[in-house]
Amino acid sequence: MSITVYSLKTDLRLTSMISQEIRLLLADSSSLRNTLYMDFVGSINGMGSDTIKVRKAGLDGYDASQWSSFTGATETGAVADTNLTDSSADVVVKRRALAYSISDMASMSGMGGSDLDPARIATSIALSYDGMFADLCADAFAVFPTAEITSTGNALSADAFINSYQLLQNVSGKSVPGPYVAVLHPKGWGELQDSIRTETGVMAFTPATYEAISAKGDSYKGNYLGVDIYTSSYVTNNGVDNLQGMWAPGALGYATGAPQINGAGLSQQMDQVTIEFDRDATKALTRIVGHAYLGISIVSGEHGVMIKSGM
Repeated sequence: MSITVYSLKTDLRLTSMISQEIRLLLADSSSLRNTLYMDFVGSINGMGSDTIKVRKAGLDGYDASQWSSFTGATETGAVADTNLTDSSADVVVKRRALAYSISDMASMSGMGGSDLDPARIATSIALSYDGMFADLCADAFAVFPTAEITSTGNALSADAFINSYQLLQNVSGKSVPGPYVAVLHPKGWGELQDSIRTETGVMAFTPATYEAISAKGDSYKGNYLGVDIYTSSYVTNNGVDNLQGMWAPGALGYATGAPQINGAGLSQQMDQVTIEFDRDATKALTRIVGHAYLGISIVSGEHGVMIKSGM
């Protein structure tokens, strides 16, 4: 009988060989956290509440129409006080947590390099923070009170994008100052590309350069009509349409918190995530737990519009 791999599988060969390299699954971990399109409204540490109230006041020209006119016999008339227009928006911070447990056997039998161990898992938890941030951001702009009116299930066209741009510029009949950003689902982005590929002149699309991608991340696609375009797989859908967003600075705000951990055996701060390592000796398990405190809300609905397109 010939000596083959198949004949040696029982005692001398593995049924299948496992590569020493771990290939990473596709993940969407980009966010607008460190851009001017997201307003950091503060930390709840030492504030006495889990909610930060963002004050909004009608100043710097908001009440321009309230000027009183006096002429003739009323020239020396008394001017009445004008009530200052004011309101507020709440940003509520909530606890977010992610945990894994890994056995000693799983850790010690790893193949080295980037294989699984507590330190590698801790890094993964920290890197997932921006993905969570993008997810919560998508939940927020999916409920912008103003929306571009499109037929349910339709592809995203250049016309719909331009209509959204014009609508954003004139929300409530007022000019919304830029710059502007749009976050589209990858499918919506592909549809928009098909629609604008024939546009020229001032309507031409400016694709992202290598330098821009290096600075803004892989999800940055370029600029159209002065609107920076990003893609995100976290865009919310309602079962029929993807609920995408276009907004200007001041539309969305986020608040954070940093836990003061007492009594932990081992903990470390990794960006906005606090990592704790816990040990269950009876099971030979190491538990890696990530804590983050974050809230994202609409601060001004007049600074954004929602864009629907078929999912």
